[in-house]
Amino acid sequence: MKQEIDYETLVKEAIRALDSFYGGDSNSRYIYGSAVLTDKGNIYTASNYASDTASLTLHAEQAALSHAASHKDTRVVAIVCVGKEDPNGERLCHPCGICKQLIWENSNKSGIPVKVVMANLKGKYLVKDIKEIVPYPWPSY
Repeated sequence: MKQEIDYETLVKEAIRALDSFYGGDSNSRYIYGSAVLTDKGNIYTASNYASDTASLTLHAEQAALSHAASHKDTRVVAIVCVGKEDPNGERLCHPCGICKQLIWENSNKSGIPVKVVMANLKGKYLVKDIKEIVPYPWPSY
């Protein structure tokens, strides 16, 4: 049975996750939120966990995937990313290359075509299959 995805709720949860940002200036425009929906119907959210050194920062999508994994609920159906980088809140947030790779690996391991939801602060969004935004993953299988 195919699961119906309520994208509006997922986007709202990702926006709400922005409030859990850790590790820097809460007025920063580099605050991101994510929400993961699993095939069990559970939603796990997270914001980025910023480090004084950019290389140690945990991205929101990474943190949300880890949150789901910590609950042994890793079969992801959809993941939302939203950010505050646009002062007007209108630009859609796209996952970075690192996050795309992790989402692709999750999809590859589970066999589920993960839907990537790129959203903005106003609740608008665009949905793409991970294979559409990562046409040449590493390693190529």
